[in-house]
Amino acid sequence: MTGIFVSYRREDSAGWTGRLADDLRSAFPLHHVFHDIASIEIGEDFVEAMRRSLAACAVVTVVIGPRWLAATDDAGRRRLHDPEDWVRLEVVESLQRRGLRVVPVLVGGADMPRAEELPEALRPLARRNAHEISDKRWDYDVAQLVTALQRIPALGATSAGAARLAATAVTQDERTGPHAVPGAADLPPGTVFRDGNQCPEMVVVPAGEFVMGSPESEEGRTASEGPQHRVTLARAFAVGRYEVTFDEWDAYVAASGYGERPADEGWGRGRRPVINVSWEEARAYVAWLANATGKPYRLLSEAEWEYAARGGATTPYPWNDGPGARRANFNGSQSEWSGKQTAPVDSFEPNGFGLYDMIGNVWEWVQDCWKESYEGAPVDGRAWESSGCALRVIRGGSWGNYPEVARVAARYSAKPAFRGDNVGLRVARSL
Repeated sequence: MTGIFVSYRREDSAGWTGRLADDLRSAFPLHHVFHDIASIEIGEDFVEAMRRSLAACAVVTVVIGPRWLAATDDAGRRRLHDPEDWVRLEVVESLQRRGLRVVPVLVGGADMPRAEELPEALRPLARRNAHEISDKRWDYDVAQLVTALQRIPALGATSAGAARLAATAVTQDERTGPHAVPGAADLPPGTVFRDGNQCPEMVVVPAGEFVMGSPESEEGRTASEGPQHRVTLARAFAVGRYEVTFDEWDAYVAASGYGERPADEGWGRGRRPVINVSWEEARAYVAWLANATGKPYRLLSEAEWEYAARGGATTPYPWNDGPGARRANFNGSQSEWSGKQTAPVDSFEPNGFGLYDMIGNVWEWVQDCWKESYEGAPVDGRAWESSGCALRVIRGGSWGNYPEVARVAARYSAKPAFRGDNVGLRVARSL
């Protein structure tokens, strides 16, 4: 029993639960996360499928939001008092299983229900120690939950037994070459470091603010790039100096045994960006980095990506208003690879933050769900998530795209399982 079952009430906490389930998948890539009906095939008997899923799990997280206790049906009856209510069935079944850890997770400012507020069959839940996750401290609170879950033998064995990379940060000094430093948290912006020989080189990107999106007057603009809005990134973070390369991906496959080596289309591997990887595979890669190093690797949020790609610039391209020549690898950029194939990752000049190929070469997966516009977008740099996310965001354009698609504000979407010869990834790391 090594899975994690996530129980929730859709009208109470769907958004929080979707985000939590994604975070748990990232933290426990070798364990299955059963996101309740999202993990049940169409046409299956719900109770039978639920029981089968619980039998494979070591932990059940019961997500309790502001409306979990008081939710009513069409007749005004409290749903938890209905013996056939799905959430009640999940929780009762979980509480009755010996050896299954049941963890109430409080979101949205919800309080832990008292025993007298619950139907008799659910009252044992009130004796379980709950974990609160606040919106303001989401990442910290989830990290605390993950740490607690890793102490459960069935979940902690894989993480504890993972082959760890060298845990010392490495910075680049032009005079002496790479050297060790105590950690990356206090490194100044522009510092290049690496958490181990198999890890991507990272660049410290400064905290700051910028205007995300494009003005209506920008040539090639689409409606999804607006409305423009100011985003503040309160803390520095680290971004992959390059797109993840085949060398790095192949080392990951060899060390983890995860999946197969993706095809290179005959263009070569080595220092070329890895291609033919899905969003799901990209998430597994950053989860492996995080587990292997003990450092908080992840995908960039879309806001972080655009801030990093601009490198301090406010123009349609990081270098100026026009696409120019031989500045990047996209169709019409006049490089030797334009419209043909990927280029080695250090073939062009970096942007103002010292990052290579933020424009062109390959599309880069980011964490966010796709939205048709920026209406209601977060303004603090976090990823924009929602439950039932059918499409994820890709940014940056590729070797095959024309200049208007290679603008820094351009954004497109793809299904999480999509693989293509023009799609790769870049990693981020919290400091």
